[in-house]
Amino acid sequence: MAIRRLNSILGVGVLSLVAFANPQYAAADLDNAGEEFILSVLPNYTTPNVEVHLTSSVATTVTVEYPVNAPTFTTSVAVNPGAITIVALPSDAAQAWSSGVIQNNSFRMTAPVEFVAYTVDRAPYSSDAALGLPVDALNNEYVVTTYNEAFGNAEVAVTAAFDNTTVTITPSNNLGGGQLAGVPFSITLNRGEGYLFTAPAGSPGGLAGSVVESDKPVSVTNGNYCTQIPIGTAYCDHIYEQAQPTATWGYSVIAVNLAQRTGGTIYRVVTSEDNNDITLDGVSQGIINRGQYLEIGPIDSAHVIAGTKPIFATQFMTGSTSPGATEGDPAMSNLIPNDQFLSGYTLSTVGGGQFDTHYLTIVAKDSDVGSLILDGVAVPPGSFTAISGTGYSYTVLRVDEGTHNTSSANGHGVYLTGYNQDDSYLYPGGARFGFINPVGDANPPVCDLDLIDAALVQYSGSGTDNRPSEDVNNNNILDDGEDLNNNGQIDKDKGIFFVQLLPGSINLSLDIAPFVPGVGSVTYGLSAIDPAQPVSGGVLVTDGAGNTCQSELGGNQCEDTDLTTNLVAMDGAASDMLKLGKAIRKYLKRYSGSSTIGGSAISQLNALYLANWTLTWSELPRKAQDNCTNPQACVNVNSVTPLIEYNVDINQMVALNKGLIKKLKAAGAPLSLIQEFRRQNQEFLLDAQQNAAQIPTETLSCEDLIS
Repeated sequence: MAIRRLNSILGVGVLSLVAFANPQYAAADLDNAGEEFILSVLPNYTTPNVEVHLTSSVATTVTVEYPVNAPTFTTSVAVNPGAITIVALPSDAAQAWSSGVIQNNSFRMTAPVEFVAYTVDRAPYSSDAALGLPVDALNNEYVVTTYNEAFGNAEVAVTAAFDNTTVTITPSNNLGGGQLAGVPFSITLNRGEGYLFTAPAGSPGGLAGSVVESDKPVSVTNGNYCTQIPIGTAYCDHIYEQAQPTATWGYSVIAVNLAQRTGGTIYRVVTSEDNNDITLDGVSQGIINRGQYLEIGPIDSAHVIAGTKPIFATQFMTGSTSPGATEGDPAMSNLIPNDQFLSGYTLSTVGGGQFDTHYLTIVAKDSDVGSLILDGVAVPPGSFTAISGTGYSYTVLRVDEGTHNTSSANGHGVYLTGYNQDDSYLYPGGARFGFINPVGDANPPVCDLDLIDAALVQYSGSGTDNRPSEDVNNNNILDDGEDLNNNGQIDKDKGIFFVQLLPGSINLSLDIAPFVPGVGSVTYGLSAIDPAQPVSGGVLVTDGAGNTCQSELGGNQCEDTDLTTNLVAMDGAASDMLKLGKAIRKYLKRYSGSSTIGGSAISQLNALYLANWTLTWSELPRKAQDNCTNPQACVNVNSVTPLIEYNVDINQMVALNKGLIKKLKAAGAPLSLIQEFRRQNQEFLLDAQQNAAQIPTETLSCEDLIS
């Protein structure tokens, strides 16, 4: 049977029924619940109790293994809704790390359904806790946040979730292993292997602003061995959190002062992009670049920290002898963007009797004040304080030791804090991890489907996201001609992360070949569950930045649009550029006296014209028919990629002609001739661009693209 080519339309936003390397996940519904976690905790200055706190929305059994490869500790525990199950791990999970060495020292947790995990690194006078990220929420770019180190090291552990993962680290300070600040270095990790890198005490900023990049998703844990906040304030404490991928960052966070800190709280802000103006309640606090951080505070009350570009902010508890402090000691927590709030959480206090007071900070929409539920009871509206101009309010409530549950009609944020003499913990209760920040990859993936059996309504297809970096010469600058989508940033595809049925798909089954997130191409099959019944829907593919493409099966009628005239004009403009180049060379040989000058440029022009001819007549839709042999095969056709490639080739032809004109001028040709060639070169460029702009980026078709 003849294969008909069915391409895609572009879109944003993702919903359920996704296949991710075989398990089922939903890209837009990503949060801190998952079926698999591969996590690390960091060395504490004193031997700690290492724990994981587990909960789930449905009863399940969670298996915990340490280390990931060849585990020496394995246990399976029952986990129930609304309750916390605590598993104690060997202290080596924290203390056996060595800086600068690839090690098998992380731990893995799995269950047949999604569950939630918090990690705890607890010792007398030196404790903290962290929100765990499941494997499906991991990504391939992080910016580290730590505090300055007082005793020991600022610490970062990177752990691979997949074999043969290349990790590139750009430290913000010189490392203990001799690596230099600002100079990237790479390591290769297999699944479950980790790498700890550290900066010694006295390094300004610790490792804040360091960048971790990888070709497959990794987990990153950052913190300090034992630090004072601020430096010089007694006492030192171990702090840590699991870093959150840049793809999940937002433009602002709400920062609420901690309990028992009337003197205020300290915040640090990092950015993945240059020239990011950081504001506090709308007032600029400074501009930072990638690899830098900005410290704010100590400040009390509630504030909005924002950037002109996406940011990541961390809250740091000050030491017990800082002004206005009562009990506690340094601890840290990631701040969650409002866009990533969840509508419910189950979390627990830490440490049994080790902490004598616990507080829950809640940030909720004004519309939920009075109806937000804590442990089955609505929180009184008088407990909340409005945050001016935000539509949100906050409260800081003292809570009993044990498990707590919150819920609201809309999303809200929660943070749990515990205090004792010179000891504390602090962590966020949970978050969505939707890919809402496509920084560094503005290009959507490309989807396609091939109809392979009309009677059985079966298709084969693929999603591709493998464009190389626009920074061709690797100088970290967008030189002329490199910014292919004119967005002012260096883009490089992050690869495919999710493939799923379109929401609302009817009578369709999706079969996806196993893949590792971040791969450049994924294949899949789409078929009718019952070929005798109508089908609708399609396939949605998401890359690591949250960009999407979709191949959607349509109804019985397709558009009847003849695009031949536009294609002829596009081909003609490219042909005119080739002819212009040959004409310029003719005069160039005359004025220079050389018979070989310009030959290379003409060869390149010929090659570009041939490439454009192929794009124009093979990859763009000539005519969309309105009579489908199989009405269910009417799909959306996407022309974005060939149009981008056409424009890239046209711009390269213009540049080659400019080079020939420059040589002609240097050879002494008359100015009038030079000006005429320049005019024609610009005119042909405009013709090509205008005609390409007439080609619809989406059209419904049921025939071959060249029909």
